[in-house]
Amino acid sequence: MVYLYIIALLALAGIEGRPLIRDKKWAELAVFSFLMTAGTAIIAMNTLTFEPYRISVIIDSIFRPYTSFIINILTSF
Repeated sequence: MVYLYIIALLALAGIEGRPLIRDKKWAELAVFSFLMTAGTAIIAMNTLTFEPYRISVIIDSIFRPYTSFIINILTSF
């Protein structure tokens, strides 16, 4: 199943990346390649039943104090 996902992603990358190569937009191609590689890694980890790393854990730890402060203020009245 992982191979099917990778083949589909490579086909998508070929279709979407070809205009970037043709127009020589190297910065956009680099970002697109990074996002496709990251997405492929997450799909492979989910398919192989490994737990992928979630960036939301970091975001939650940053914004939780602010969010709880605002909720406390709004619910105190």
